[in-house]
Amino acid sequence: MKELWTAITTYIFGALTGGWLKDVVEHLFALLQSERQSAAAARRIVEAQLDPLLKAADELQGKLRSIAEEDFKEFRCLPNIITFQSDLVNVCSTLYLLAQFWCRLEILRRETFHADLTRDKRGKILMDFLFCLESRKVRLVDRAWQRAIGECAMTEGNPRPEVMLFKSFVHRYQFDGEMKRWLEPLEQMLRECKYPRARQRVLQYGVVVHALIDTLDPKHYTTRDRPGYPNKLSHRTKKEIEGRVFGIYLREVKNKAKYLGARPE
Repeated sequence: MKELWTAITTYIFGALTGGWLKDVVEHLFALLQSERQSAAAARRIVEAQLDPLLKAADELQGKLRSIAEEDFKEFRCLPNIITFQSDLVNVCSTLYLLAQFWCRLEILRRETFHADLTRDKRGKILMDFLFCLESRKVRLVDRAWQRAIGECAMTEGNPRPEVMLFKSFVHRYQFDGEMKRWLEPLEQMLRECKYPRARQRVLQYGVVVHALIDTLDPKHYTTRDRPGYPNKLSHRTKKEIEGRVFGIYLREVKNKAKYLGARPE
C-alpha cells in the first residue's frame, strides 16, 4: 500500500511539474518571439525612414551653416513686409528646410505609433536625438507648433505621406493665410535673429542636427561631411551644449571638439 501511494504521489508530482515547466517554456518562447518581432519592426522602420530624414537634416544643416557664416544677414535685414521675390525666397527657403525636417519627424512618429524604435540600436540613438531636439532649451518653437508646422509641409500621399515641393510651399505661404499663421511663430523666431540670444539658439539647434548627421551617418554615405562653426558659438552656448546636450541627452556623440572647438589649456 505504501509503495502504491508513493508511486501515485510521484506520478502526480511529475505530471504537475512537467506541465508547469511546459507552460514556462512556452511563455518564454512567446516572449522571445515577441522581442524578435519588435526588433525586426523597429529595424524595418529605421531602414525605411532614416535615409530621407538624414537628407532633410543635411539640407537644413547646410542652410544653418551658411546663415551662421553670414552672421544671419538675411534675417537681420529682412523687411517687415516682404515685397521682393528675393526676400520671399530667402525667408521661405529657411522656413521650408525646417518644416521639411519636422515633417520627416512627423512621418517617423506616425510610422512608430505601434513600434518601439529603441529595440534597434540606431533607432535608440535616433530617439535620443529627437528627445534632445524637442527639449525645452533646445527646440526653436513649442512642440505643438513644431508638429503643426511639420504637418503644413506634408502631403497625404498614397500609400504614405510625403514632403511637399518647395515651389508648392512658397505658393501656399503667399496665398494660404491659414498656413502662414501656423508658420508665424517660426518666422518670428527667425526674425528675432537680429538679437544675439536668438542667433545662439538657432546655432545650438544646428549643432544638434550636425551631431545627428555625423552620428547616424558616420561615413557620410547619405550626407556631406561639413566642418562645425565653433567660432560662431558664445562661451555660454558652448557650456550649455557640452553640459546639457552632450552631457545628458547625447552621450554617444563623439569628437565633440568638432562642434565646440578645442578646450583652452
